[in-house]
Amino acid sequence: MNPTPANHDGMSAMIAPVLAAYREKRVEDNARTRWYYALPLLAVAVMMLAAHLLGGPPMPLGLNSAMGGYTLAFAYLAVVALGGVLGGRRPRLREPRAEQLLDDFWMALLMPGAGALATLDAANSDISAFTMICLPVAIFHRGPARSTIALQALGFACAATGILLRAPLDPFSRYMLLTVIGVSATVFAYIGIHFERTRRRAFVAAWELATRTATLEELNAHLEARSEELETANRRLEELAGTDPLTGVANRRQLFEAIEREFGRARRFGNQLALAVIDLDDFGPVNKRHGVLAGDEVLRDFAAALRGQVRGIDVVARYGGEEFVVVMPDCSAAAAVQLLERVRVHIAATPLSSRRIAITFSAGVAALNAEDFDPANLLHRADTALRRAKAGGKNRVEPG
Repeated sequence: MNPTPANHDGMSAMIAPVLAAYREKRVEDNARTRWYYALPLLAVAVMMLAAHLLGGPPMPLGLNSAMGGYTLAFAYLAVVALGGVLGGRRPRLREPRAEQLLDDFWMALLMPGAGALATLDAANSDISAFTMICLPVAIFHRGPARSTIALQALGFACAATGILLRAPLDPFSRYMLLTVIGVSATVFAYIGIHFERTRRRAFVAAWELATRTATLEELNAHLEARSEELETANRRLEELAGTDPLTGVANRRQLFEAIEREFGRARRFGNQLALAVIDLDDFGPVNKRHGVLAGDEVLRDFAAALRGQVRGIDVVARYGGEEFVVVMPDCSAAAAVQLLERVRVHIAATPLSSRRIAITFSAGVAALNAEDFDPANLLHRADTALRRAKAGGKNRVEPG
């Protein structure tokens, strides 16, 4: 969330969604606070009321007698507490502002009771009952600063009115007691405002963290998707970089990498390795008679047929022009010759391209032996065998 100018309570001004969310959470918390506070208050008020009613002979109710005053005060607090309990732990109104006013009103109903108890305890300079009511209101009740101040001011006003009108105190004692209650109400108001600001900042911080976390997760998901796309594109580029664009088989770069790799593996583990160099017979006349496009189609069909006839682990590559190379790992010379003979027979019996052009090929096969320390030797011997096949009449496979 972008920084914005500070508002009247010193916090960063928040946008509408987080303000609305905070108000909803605040009224939910206030409803729970009202219920949990009302339960012990009801219990204490009922017990104190019962103690005063059962503690002696009947007395006239009213502030003219201390016992009657306590009875009325605790009866009043019991009724208010009962209303808070019956209100439940959840907000009753859909509108957060209206629910806030309802909670403020219930808290305000406690203040005359606190003032009455402060008046009745004034003879002993005791404000514990006043504190036991006003301090929890300041700590747990959540609301704007003005409502917090108003609640504590109402509590002080109720206590001050009762003490000034009814407390049997000399002027100095009355002045000192009112000063203590006034300072206490001021401190309570400060505590309430401070707690509310802290809770509000914590909510905003949590909201910002959740928002940024969601944004980061979305960004990470996007980056992961983009990374997968880039990896796919890179793999595709690598395939294209190692693929002959006309025939779709490996090009010279990938061919030499495969020869180096398989040669090293065969030498290291003592495996067999065979290599065949293939050249299409009399391919030049095909281009002259049928055109270059037809010749390209023949090359594509031949590469597809060759790849379909060899094993899955064999590497088929276009060596250049109409020449192809097959790298055959774990294959002996005899097995390689047998494989190439099968391919030769199939190609000779299968016309290629849409023009049904008959074509043959010659091949030279060489297998790895103990004297081969350079993969170029293997390729050279297979090429030499190819030349012998050409010289021997073409359409044949010659071992090297």
